Amino acid sequence: MDVLQRMGPRTAPRTAVAPLELCALATTENAATLRRRFRHWVGGLTDTDTADDLALAVYEALANVVDHAYVERTDPGLMTLWSAVSCPLLTGRDLVVTVLDEGSWRTSDGPGWRGRGLPLMRELMHAMAVLPGATGTTVQLRRRIAPAPVRDRAAALV
Repeated sequence: MDVLQRMGPRTAPRTAVAPLELCALATTENAATLRRRFRHWVGGLTDTDTADDLALAVYEALANVVDHAYVERTDPGLMTLWSAVSCPLLTGRDLVVTVLDEGSWRTSDGPGWRGRGLPLMRELMHAMAVLPGATGTTVQLRRRIAPAPVRDRAAALV
């Protein structure tokens, strides 16, 4: 009998939050829907301004999939949004958001009105990584989020 068996059944703490996993075709409408669903999910975890910033960063990652990942194809491919948050820590929770596609990475075509999504994500998050690969691109966003004040939590549940 190992140590974990002697400790009894393992259960998630009451403060655990189920991860969010969404997948849809890479269209503008679906990106907006995923952003709204993410905003609702994260709304109960932190204050309103932080939740709005997080939703904006996530939308930028999703919009990049829509705009860039599948330009070589005639039909939109898939985009996946996965988000998880740690149990409460002394200084808040650690939030990790991953946006995946099965398309191909394209470097920027140069300056202009485009190209502000990645810098915006870097500004809104504590860490950001873009990992292009042979089977698609992964964007990972991280941020420590403070707990929502009691009044914000009540508003997020409505």
